[in-house]
Parts: sequence; structure tokens; C-alpha cells
Amino acid sequence: MVVGERLVPADVIVAGERIVEIVDHGGADTTGCEVIDAGGLLVLPGAIDPHVHFDEPGRVEWEGFDFGSAAAASGGVTTVVDMPIDSDPPTTTAARLLAKAQAATRSSRVDVAFWGGLIPGSTNHLDELVAAGAVGFKAFACPSGWDDFPAVDEPTLVIGLRTAARHGLPVALHCELASFGHTVESEVEAVRWAAALSVQHDAHLHVVHASSAAAVDEACRWRGVTIETCPHYLTLTDVDVERLGPVALCAPPMRDEANRRAMWDRVRDGAIYCIASDHSPCPPERKQGSAPWMGVSGVETTLPVLLTTGELSVPQVSRLTTAAARLLRLERKGAIAPGFDADLALVDPEAEWTVAPDTLLNRHRLSPFAGRTLRGRVMRTVVRGRTVFTLADGPCEPGGGQPLRPTYSRAMRGSASA
Repeated sequence: MVVGERLVPADVIVAGERIVEIVDHGGADTTGCEVIDAGGLLVLPGAIDPHVHFDEPGRVEWEGFDFGSAAAASGGVTTVVDMPIDSDPPTTTAARLLAKAQAATRSSRVDVAFWGGLIPGSTNHLDELVAAGAVGFKAFACPSGWDDFPAVDEPTLVIGLRTAARHGLPVALHCELASFGHTVESEVEAVRWAAALSVQHDAHLHVVHASSAAAVDEACRWRGVTIETCPHYLTLTDVDVERLGPVALCAPPMRDEANRRAMWDRVRDGAIYCIASDHSPCPPERKQGSAPWMGVSGVETTLPVLLTTGELSVPQVSRLTTAAARLLRLERKGAIAPGFDADLALVDPEAEWTVAPDTLLNRHRLSPFAGRTLRGRVMRTVVRGRTVFTLADGPCEPGGGQPLRPTYSRAMRGSASA
């Protein structure tokens, strides 16, 4: 069991939705209790994925909370944070955020938090988005691919940074500039532009899905900037994209092998704060033609992929896949400790399995890791004390997940700042 930064033999005692005690293995009085035997398994705090696109309401045929949460649960993810851009309409007002929360309550098996959208037309709605429970604001430094979610200009980004700073929330930014294309220079220049503004306004900038070591290095030069990357940038390269085709196309793109190795160095030295999937599915036909959708599916493979690489210890994997709890002020998430929600992933570290349509639960059964054999299989996922997935029986019925909102004080922000 991962407790803090250690892997220890222990038993966890749950009452209702919360963890009440951690005791030495075999030391619990189980009289009258339901017992889940985790012998031979790793017991991890449920992963928190701070970057998913479940596309509901409005584009359920792309993914939706039903399929998305089933995929998340099968990967040991117990909390997802949904992005605002792919819903129709996008999540740029309090009413739209509440509509998304209602959709999640109906259909999600896992708990869900929400980013609010920062675009030139949403600046008058930012305070109401915070009041409705947004964990922060998400913006693009380049065109997002949707006409109703345009890139931020500098005045809009400044307003977003100021408002976020006032509430102690982060601004998450897709760091590419249209004038530079999908190059490393594009990432670096976008980080430099936004980070300078965030420092000027004493705000917290969160660089999402960093793909290049140079962009990570630039972000580390600035106070109060945190960095996220994704498993595909740590395990796939431009050569793999040529082999796999559109299923592996995303923005920013996979880069060369030297960069991939350098990204692992930055994960190990602590420059990268958290790892997210950037789960961005689409109907299969949207991956075809001259302008395929730039996104990959990955919410269900993050934990197994990271465990398979052997680059990190199990506690390190756990820390990187739960750090978003601190980043986004989700107070009772991200640890196996008394008082925390009983969110658990039980993983067989020796089980090998091949990623394929019949082992995936996302709506369209697509993955850039298809055909890969992974080591480490989620056997059971528990959300607030309730089993939502077992490998034997699959996901539970839709619903049961709860909308989340930031819960602890602004003074805690420093614990998530670089």
C-alpha cells in the first residue's frame, strides 16, 4: 500500500465514504465488516486526472461521462477534471458549468471537477464560474480547433490571471503560438509570454501537456508556474507517430527520442508537477482525411503505462498521478490517510495485458498504445468506499460520481507552486 511516499504492508479501514484508519497488515478487527482481500496487489490512492475531455453535454457521441468514467475507473482513476472546450456550448458561464455537473451526476461513476473556460467573451463570467465551483480557468494561446473557443489575447489572459490570483486558482494554458506552428519554439515562446504575465500579476500559471524539455526548462525559470505532461510524451516519439498514423496525432505533437529521454529526466528531478492523460477522443471518422482530430485517448492507460516503463518507483507514480489534488485544492483526494475519501486502485503489478479494443472501455476503443503489452492491471477501483470497477465484472452502472469544487483555503496555494 502506498502511504505517503512509502510502500508499506498495511490495511485500510473505511467507514462510509472515508478512510478512518491505517493499521499494520493483519491488525484490523474485521468482525462484521466487508473485507476486500488485496493480497498480492498494490493498493494505490485513486489517480486524479486533471485533464480530460469528456465532451458532455453537447457531444456525447465523442465520449460522454458514461463511457469516459468507465474508462477512467478501469484505469484506477477515481477523479477526473473535465476541460471546457469540447462541450457544446463550451463551459464559459456558471449555467453551463452547472449543466455539465448535472450531466456528470447522472452518468459518471467517478468524481468530477471542472475547469472554466477563459476566452475573450467570458471575462465577465469568471467570478461566477468560480462561485459555481470551477477549479481554475483553461485557455489556449493558439486556435483551439473550435470557433466558439478562440485563443486568448493578452488583455484577456491578464484579466484571467488577475481573477484567478484573487481567488487563489490556477490558469491552465495550452502553450503553442499559431505563428510558430507545432514546433518546440512555439511551446517555449508561449510559455515565456504567459509566464511573464503571470509573474507580473502574482498569479499561478499551469502549463498543460508540456511535450518538450525546452518548454519545461523555460517554465522552471518563472516563479509560480507548474507543469503537467502526459504518458504519450514520455513513451512515444515522432517515429511512432509515423508508424501509428492519425490515432497518435495530438497537439503539441510527440517529438524525437532525445526529447523523450530528456522529459524523463525532468520528471525524475521534480520539474514536472503532475502527469495527466489529456484524454481527447473523437469519432473514428474524425481521425481520417486531410485534417484529422489532434487528440489521443488515454485516461484508462496512464497508470499501467507509467508502471510498465520502470522509470519510477510505485510511490513516485502515485505522487505524480495524485498531485492534482493539491494543485486544484481537492482537499479529501489524493492520499490513503484518515479523513480522506476512500478512493483506491487495486493493481496487480505482475499482470501483463495487451491494449486492444476488447481491453478498452472508451467509447470508440481507440488508443495510441494499441498492440502494446503492459505490466500492471487494475483489478478493482473504489470511489468513496464504493466499488465502481472490477476486472472480473467490469464497470458498475452509470452514476454515483459527485461534482467537486475547491475546498481548502487560499493560503494552501503555495504548496502547489513551483
